[in-house]
Amino acid sequence: MTTDLHPFANPGRTKLALVSRGVALPEPLAHPSRYISQANAVESVIDIRLPSGHFCTVPVGQPYTEASGFALRGNEEEGFSLHCGGETSPIELVAVPKFYQQRTRSGARMGTIASLHDRLLILHPLLGCGFFATKGQACGYCQYDSMLNDATPPMRDPLELVEVVRAALLERDIDTVYLYNGFSPQDDAGLRRLVPVVALLRKHLGHHQIALETVAPRDLSAIDELYAAGLDIFICNLEVNDADRFAEICPGKEAIGGQQAVWRALAHASTLFPSGAVVSHLIVGLESVASTTAGMEKLIEQCVVPLLHPFRPLPGTPLAEQPIPSLDDVEELLLKQYNLLAASGLSTNRLRDMGRVLSPMEGRILVGRPAQLEERFAVSGIGRRMAGWRDMISRTLWNSARQSSEQYGADQQISLRRLLLRKGGSYIALLFCLLLFTAVLQLAPPEGLSPQGWRALVVFGLCLLLWVSQLLPLMITSLLGLALLPLTGVLPPGQVYGLFGNPAIFFILGAFILAAGAVRSGVSEHLALQFLDKVGLGPRRLLLAMLVLPATMAFVMPEHVVAAVMLPIAWEIVRGLGLKGGDRYAQSLFLALAWGAIIGGVATLLGGARGPLALGLLQEITGQSFTFLEWSEASLPIVLPLLLVAAALLLAVTPFGGLDIAAARARIDRRRLEAGVLGASGWAMGLLLACTVLAWMVLGHDQGLASIALIAVVTMFGLQLVSWKEIEPLVHWDVILMYGGAIALGKALVVTGGGAWLAHRLIPDAASPLLLLLVLAMTTLLLTECVSNAAAVAILLPVALPIAIERGIDPVTTTLAIGIVAGFAFVLPMGTPPNAMIYGTGMVRPSAMMRYGSLLSLAALLLFALVMLPY
Repeated sequence: MTTDLHPFANPGRTKLALVSRGVALPEPLAHPSRYISQANAVESVIDIRLPSGHFCTVPVGQPYTEASGFALRGNEEEGFSLHCGGETSPIELVAVPKFYQQRTRSGARMGTIASLHDRLLILHPLLGCGFFATKGQACGYCQYDSMLNDATPPMRDPLELVEVVRAALLERDIDTVYLYNGFSPQDDAGLRRLVPVVALLRKHLGHHQIALETVAPRDLSAIDELYAAGLDIFICNLEVNDADRFAEICPGKEAIGGQQAVWRALAHASTLFPSGAVVSHLIVGLESVASTTAGMEKLIEQCVVPLLHPFRPLPGTPLAEQPIPSLDDVEELLLKQYNLLAASGLSTNRLRDMGRVLSPMEGRILVGRPAQLEERFAVSGIGRRMAGWRDMISRTLWNSARQSSEQYGADQQISLRRLLLRKGGSYIALLFCLLLFTAVLQLAPPEGLSPQGWRALVVFGLCLLLWVSQLLPLMITSLLGLALLPLTGVLPPGQVYGLFGNPAIFFILGAFILAAGAVRSGVSEHLALQFLDKVGLGPRRLLLAMLVLPATMAFVMPEHVVAAVMLPIAWEIVRGLGLKGGDRYAQSLFLALAWGAIIGGVATLLGGARGPLALGLLQEITGQSFTFLEWSEASLPIVLPLLLVAAALLLAVTPFGGLDIAAARARIDRRRLEAGVLGASGWAMGLLLACTVLAWMVLGHDQGLASIALIAVVTMFGLQLVSWKEIEPLVHWDVILMYGGAIALGKALVVTGGGAWLAHRLIPDAASPLLLLLVLAMTTLLLTECVSNAAAVAILLPVALPIAIERGIDPVTTTLAIGIVAGFAFVLPMGTPPNAMIYGTGMVRPSAMMRYGSLLSLAALLLFALVMLPY
């Protein structure tokens, strides 16, 4: 504590005296409206800048301020000065912001919505506080007569708040926008109403801080939503440390949880916000110095920054006669606060430019310590911008971790450090790929390869790297390849973009739309529930049904759609059996679902994207084709035995004892009751699907698969079986985009000779046709576990087809081999959507998926070898 009694010797003590005692106005102030503004209904303030540069928001016009030892004298022409104890100090009187007089879009005066003090903009999004709706519930230091509000105070138009912020930014550089949230009786204390407000302000404020002072909510998840929306500083006030005094001063807060609610909110916020960004006010003078000190210590232990407010009595409040704390007590507590925070390591750089209090960052001036380099940097323009960017990155990473938790379960959360490494590493990897692509593109083509062939291979290599690494989404990589082919001079733009007209693209588009219609009309779920209803009560039959049913459905629907339809049904069975995570029967049910969808999806061209893509590549590269039936004839000799292997494996590894199948049956019956009977549109949709599949089998070769698919789609909408709004979200447009790029890359490799040149160097000349097909199948099987099966086809077919033709192997056989084997991805979650879906349930152990999936993959490879022996 300073021993110098000169009133202006220490700027920290001067500011402390001014903000706690106010300043007297012995002489009328000329043009008072230019300098005096309303802090609230009964308190007026002026803004003063001391010669040291410190900013003070000082109360005036109150009984206690007229008794202050500081007096303001002077005028605009001669300047203003403070007088105290016979000493004088020149000061700058800061004019009231001009935007106060401006009007919002509704005509409201902006000065009634916000107040700007130095670089702190205080914003009032709510019209009052719900505690004033009931007599005796408001905090004792607030005004009663001027704030008689509704229990849930109305909220201002968020766009008006933005107007005020933009007007303030035009007038002055703002550091922090400070929001007040009055009490609302909901569990979230009205915080969720402010989430869109914070998100909207964040769009306009960039690196500027957003702070919120609020009553403690019972529902703590609202704090998460505020942080995700863009909140930087969370403030929930303990007010006083003494519990009895808290209940006396704040009866409304005591009634909704008291100090325990405040501690819960602060503890939760401390797990979200960075160091120094969780704050709680303590009012100095309403309890003993020892009690306030203990409160500061407890707050700092919880990683919460205490902010000390000297008590100021306001007329018309129950505490109007409460004496003001002595200046020595306030200074003693501020020095203790400074020492406690310095020892804690908590950041104090968040709370700056606060005119109404001596912020923790300013505490150093009481002990005469000069600002350190770190502190000067923190308040500089570049320092504040860097802090804002750091907050943005932390919030982005936290949101990514939150999304991963929602997708994969709480036990699969990704730490912020891992996310930072992942995101930062992905940026570096993308830059490396770009630089590598640019450098390799400048090299001279190898001997025997044309410049166009070399550039086609370089573009293909970049896409291959991005497909395997998944640095970009698959469809974005395909679009990149599509753009690079004409830019690098491989093919003319018209030829490249014309490849989007390949019939295979329109076939799979029609198939996706029809599958979405089957889901929306309810025919797929009704058929599934009807099938399960016919299954007996035995656990083995139920398990096998969960394998066979998805496999059968995948004959006519994409495997990811089948998995999406069956997953809720599987959950009903698991819940009906009372099974928890780690139960082996539950694990087998989900494995059966995925395996059935994957295996059945290979049986026809409708089960996945790989088949139509393989067909499109074959047509563009060789001009040849295969029919719907030819694909099924080639795949069924592998699919049907593999289903038997999967069934045998499931029966061998699954325990069946102690299961109450009747409970599961009851859950299925309840779901059937919820689904109701299949309506006329459902029956019509089923009939349309059956006719379409029959047409593909009989007329597909002559009339074209795509034409039949599109006629079926038109018929579906012509009969008004579904609406486009229902269908559009279920159509996988990303797959369509990927097809265009993949087909264009394949065409470029063949036309320029790049694919044949690469194949000659990768595949030994002495390899027999059977060995060549086995090597391609094994490579496909390994690759399809790392990338999507469609990407595996796009990568391998443009290289395999030229060498197969040269070796005298039927290109249709080669295409069928790669296209069929690409569908058998059983080992890793990223291999195919059904795997990812069951992994996301948390009921399947990764080790079990890999171990049993590897056995199925090996069985698929052996079955493929047996089928290929006659060839």
